[in-house]
Amino acid sequence: MGGHVWEDVVARAHIPGNGRLRRTVLGCMERSPRLLVVAALAVTVGLWASAFVAIRVLLPALGPGGVASARLSLAAVAFGAIALVAGVRRPTRAELPGLAVLGATGYAGYQLLLNTGERTVPAGTAALLLSITPVLAAVLAGPLLGERLGRRGWMGLAVALTGAAVVALSRRQGGGVDGALLVAAAAASYALWIVLQKRALRSMSPLQVTAWGTWFGALISLPFGHGLPHALGGLASGEVWELAGLGLVISTVPFLLWSWVLQRMDASLAAPALLTIGPTGVLLGWLLLGEQPAPLALLGGAIVVTGVVIVQGAGSRTPTRLTAPVAAVPRGANLLLTPKGLGHIP
Repeated sequence: MGGHVWEDVVARAHIPGNGRLRRTVLGCMERSPRLLVVAALAVTVGLWASAFVAIRVLLPALGPGGVASARLSLAAVAFGAIALVAGVRRPTRAELPGLAVLGATGYAGYQLLLNTGERTVPAGTAALLLSITPVLAAVLAGPLLGERLGRRGWMGLAVALTGAAVVALSRRQGGGVDGALLVAAAAASYALWIVLQKRALRSMSPLQVTAWGTWFGALISLPFGHGLPHALGGLASGEVWELAGLGLVISTVPFLLWSWVLQRMDASLAAPALLTIGPTGVLLGWLLLGEQPAPLALLGGAIVVTGVVIVQGAGSRTPTRLTAPVAAVPRGANLLLTPKGLGHIP
């Protein structure tokens, strides 16, 4: 299926009209004007950033484990429906352990750590702190994938870690240092997922890896949602919509849009746009939750983004149009351009 996830979903969907409507939809997608691509990228960034806000809204009612279990269960159902339309093959026996590890790191583990951290860390601050993920992934790629990080890459790592430390220190007055450390641990878990995912993409498509990772993640997170049935009954209508959006929309739609955008925009243009997820998370947290981040957190976030830009520039200097599976993209873009984006499936 390659990297053309969105086209495959449409092409295999049973759209009435003797195939004419299906051909029309695909034709419009192939002729997609630049404005439509930019709009899709903006929606992707906005949805991923909004996850931090949705988590904060749901935590008082469901708790960290409940939010993770409910979200991943809904996402598993959504990807089940997508799989019926697009077709997702069963993994081989040799592929199963790797997919289980992906479910444990990038889904269950990441969600549980992030949710627990966001009990005391504002949505915007968490988004800024998560920006360090691609830098950590670039470091892990050395021992796990044999991809060396050059001098400029190590410089960017030092800058990004400094920024993360500044963000964590900004929580001292708010009593959220432990929460900031948990968010940083979530970033490390997700960075490991990015690297391990690259291995899985050598034999499976992005949609297959994501679907099976989500299903395994939902299974692993179930024990942490032991009080979920009772808690769900006490949700207000607004919280129900928040949960539905988090599990059914934010965990699926950005993935499809991102895969579609990568077929129509140079990697050198698409990847930097994802650096705006952190600032967008800050803006949404302020507008929707009234959370005003500390100036020190904003400074640390800016330092983190600077470090990420340095590492990204060290990896690849030539624009790359992604018309092949993600696993085939030249080194330097791989760790940043995963099916779910720059360390964000919040």
